[in-house]
Amino acid sequence: MEKKKTAAKPNKAAWVLGIIIVAVLAVLALSYLQIIPITGNLFAPTNTTTSLTPDPTQFASRQAYFEEAFKPKRSEYKLFEQASTFLKKPVSEIPSFFSLKSEAEIFSSLPQIPEDFSETAYLLASGRYFSIGFLDEGYYKQPEFYPNFKEYGLRYWSSPDPKYWVTSGLGSYPAEQWDTLKRGEREEFNAVVFLYSGYGVQTFQGVTLMPNSESRQYFDITISPQSFLLEPTFPKFYKGWAERIEIKGKLKPNAPAGNYAIGINVETPPRELKEKWEFEHKNLYFDATSAIRPEGNQIQLNIQVD
Repeated sequence: MEKKKTAAKPNKAAWVLGIIIVAVLAVLALSYLQIIPITGNLFAPTNTTTSLTPDPTQFASRQAYFEEAFKPKRSEYKLFEQASTFLKKPVSEIPSFFSLKSEAEIFSSLPQIPEDFSETAYLLASGRYFSIGFLDEGYYKQPEFYPNFKEYGLRYWSSPDPKYWVTSGLGSYPAEQWDTLKRGEREEFNAVVFLYSGYGVQTFQGVTLMPNSESRQYFDITISPQSFLLEPTFPKFYKGWAERIEIKGKLKPNAPAGNYAIGINVETPPRELKEKWEFEHKNLYFDATSAIRPEGNQIQLNIQVD
């Protein structure tokens, strides 16, 4: 669940056993897969001149339609042309408006897109791809990997509002997961979550992830990486805009049977890291804790202990 503030102007071997099952709530609306890990865009652009989601009436196969919805078709976005219309500026002035050389530069720092990208992204969004620990940065560093990017994220270029800029905001995907442990048989879990800067964020955000107090009472939990820097998504996607987070937990001897909600939330980074990042990025550095907090936990692992 992503919240934002704005201001004016794989190791595969580790995943053979104990992979936590991902369960993503999917609501299949007629026009689009409505899984929204992003909310709270206080000053998000509200208009766009062209719909970038496919027309469901053009597909007899629902599988083919939803795979098409996730395909990165960046040569067809025509963001600068839409921005030109929205801003009433000549298209020749749009690159300098965004401080870019071309529209292609928006995505130029991202890794190569895998051949099975759209199929995999759809399977995860529909809750049918469980071994997410195998997914490398070719998947999770593509903005099209996250549901509703075409509907919401591209608006920051197609219909930009120069009066506001997004100072902080982040999302987690899948934000909620489930697993079952059994005392004496399987007492550990592994989970992978992808944490990313919100769409339109122009700053470098320092993140430290910490489990809640109940989690620490009954589980030994490690988070890797635990402290890291999320880089901007605007006016272009920086290479470090998304991060793969691995969470491991082991039952403590005193943990009784029952259901546990292990909450992982964002805290202020250690002083030495914060000072380092503030020095490197000056007025473009923010603590991720400055973003509006989501309702509930940033990441929640629901563990049943039998």
